[in-house]
Amino acid sequence: MGRGEEDGESGSRDAKRRRKNEGEGAKKNSGGTEGDSRTAAKEKTVVGDTFQASLEHEASEAHSRTEEEDQRLVASIISHVRTTMKEILKLKQDRPEQWSSEVEERRTQVLMLMLSLRRLSRVQKVRVRDARERTAEARQGVDGVTLQLQNLLYEVAHLKKEVRRCLDFQSADQEIDLVPVEQFYVEAPEDISRPTETVENLHEQRLARLQWELVQRRDQTQLFDKLTKEKEAVAEAISEQERKLASLAPRINTILEATRPLQVALDLPIDAKREQQRIVQLLPSPLYTLWVQVSAYGEAFDSSIKVEVIGDMEAARKLIAKEEEPRADIYSESDNEQDQQEENLSRKKRSHKTQKMDADDLDDGVRQTLGLHPLNVKVTVNTKEGNSVVVSFHYMQVLRIITAKCTVLLQENLKATLTDVISGDTLLSCLFPEDDGHTSPNPANFFQLNHIHINLSDHLATTGRPYKWAQHLAGLSFSSYQQPSMTEDSQEVSAVSPAPDSSPGEGEVVAWQESAEQVPIIIQAIRRRLQARLALHTQLVNLETANSTNCIAIPGELLRHHFPGKVCSELRSWRPITWADYEASPATQHFREAQLVTSQHLFFLAVLERKQVVLEAQVAVAPDHPSTVPVVALALRWEGLHHADDIPQLRQMEKEINVHWDELVSCRSDRLQLLPLLLYRLAVCLDVFTEASSAHSDPNNPGSHFHKEKIFFRPARGPDRAFPFKYHPKLGVFSQR
Repeated sequence: MGRGEEDGESGSRDAKRRRKNEGEGAKKNSGGTEGDSRTAAKEKTVVGDTFQASLEHEASEAHSRTEEEDQRLVASIISHVRTTMKEILKLKQDRPEQWSSEVEERRTQVLMLMLSLRRLSRVQKVRVRDARERTAEARQGVDGVTLQLQNLLYEVAHLKKEVRRCLDFQSADQEIDLVPVEQFYVEAPEDISRPTETVENLHEQRLARLQWELVQRRDQTQLFDKLTKEKEAVAEAISEQERKLASLAPRINTILEATRPLQVALDLPIDAKREQQRIVQLLPSPLYTLWVQVSAYGEAFDSSIKVEVIGDMEAARKLIAKEEEPRADIYSESDNEQDQQEENLSRKKRSHKTQKMDADDLDDGVRQTLGLHPLNVKVTVNTKEGNSVVVSFHYMQVLRIITAKCTVLLQENLKATLTDVISGDTLLSCLFPEDDGHTSPNPANFFQLNHIHINLSDHLATTGRPYKWAQHLAGLSFSSYQQPSMTEDSQEVSAVSPAPDSSPGEGEVVAWQESAEQVPIIIQAIRRRLQARLALHTQLVNLETANSTNCIAIPGELLRHHFPGKVCSELRSWRPITWADYEASPATQHFREAQLVTSQHLFFLAVLERKQVVLEAQVAVAPDHPSTVPVVALALRWEGLHHADDIPQLRQMEKEINVHWDELVSCRSDRLQLLPLLLYRLAVCLDVFTEASSAHSDPNNPGSHFHKEKIFFRPARGPDRAFPFKYHPKLGVFSQR
């Protein structure tokens, strides 16, 4: 019999003895009630001692046995209970002699075994309570140690912060650029340098050097005051000499008149210049201002600029004589009396004739409104390469604005392209921001043109384009526009603000100083525009004939510095498209809505391929290219047509081309190559796109798998699964931005 059965039998015997004792106690209690109070007190004491003893006994059992032993004991008791219950069931079924007493005995055994299970359960709870108390004590100790560690770390951080503050401390004298120590001991007198005291003592040395710096600055201030007085004296002497030279002008004119035979003999252009001087007297004030300023700039700084006044001198003289007479209003309606015969005509004929006369008057009004002055100023801007830009400036007398007509003269004939970017009609368009020459900068012209129902942009071929910079070059100042400014690459020249006395009067004000300040800016802008358009023309010729990416003409140094050695994607075609085609493409919608692209741009379609993947790039080249970067809109044909709004990686490729273009250029010469650089980067990005997409494609689909030619460590990263489009030329690897 196991230990559990022995405990069960001992428990049954203890129960019998307790029942016997309880019976005897009941008999004694029935004898009388005298000792009831004493017995109750004694029972309370016995119960309290028994409970405490029971707790101590359970604690001792929890410490004397292990959990494994209790588990085995519980299993044995449960097994014995099952056996006893089976025996009871069998006795009830068979009903042998005295089976009820045996059933009762076995029932008592089962109850004793259940008591043993309860005792073991209490022992387990005591063991769990002790374990929790030990765990709480250990946790309290760990928390105390952790708190001490945090306090120590805080003290260490505080000490490091104080040490860093002490190390980073800078006093005001550290910002003063003092002379070197060796020079200080050589130049400073001994009463300031004190070598015996300052060589070893760095603090005293610093004080001595600061004192020497103060002495030097005082001396330099005195010298500055002295030189300023000398400069003022010299300037006064120069002014006196200038006044004397000005008085020599009449004498010089007399001498020139006397030397005319000598001029004829030596073929000197003095008379031609004098003739030009007589012609310019017939110019209107704006054209005269333009001629004076450009001629003066050419003679002073740039001899390659040629200025000439051409036109009909007699018509100009008649115009001046006519302007002296009162000028009738050209827009008043005619109130001439009609003949008596016309009044006798039918109403229909009279109405038809009146309409015809009004139409003739309107045509005369349009011609008079859009009429140009008989004289114009032709400015020829030559370049070092021998090319020339000829700009003819005209003055519209009624509208009181300056218009310009441009012609390009090239030393060598260029190959023809599908898009003419060297045309004189568009060469100077948007030479400065928001200046396409389609509308008049004079606010009064809106009402004048609206009165006769015409649009100036419909007559630009005859009148020329009224560019804003042309108005400023002629000294005209209107309140509706600002002065031109040029900001290209590292060379930035900004126009000055209008002079305080330049207030509008009768539609325009001639500002000589502002005109003079704008001449070099405009001349430089014209030369830069011609240089940029010639470079763009060469690139377009190359792209139209290119049938692969390697055919894109890029300087070898830029190619090695910005791109990997091998590019698998090929440029299949490059052709111009219209503004209507560009508007119809869904890929360009976000650029058009943001007004980054207008109808003034030049539009092209580039098609790049890699196996079955086709990338269509719609390129919008601004009129002031490369000052404004081309805008590229992408559409991908790979298992369907996709745009940047559909695929985040395609939008990232657009961003790589349109936003991070500055990584490809470092100077103006590099910026002239911006268009082919962007197309080459687009081919490289297509390689990365296809190879990174292959990392996540189905290996059983050979059409979606591309051999990895580019080096990158992670094909995609981040929540938007960014592809590694950024190229590191020094490492030769690609990474995500």
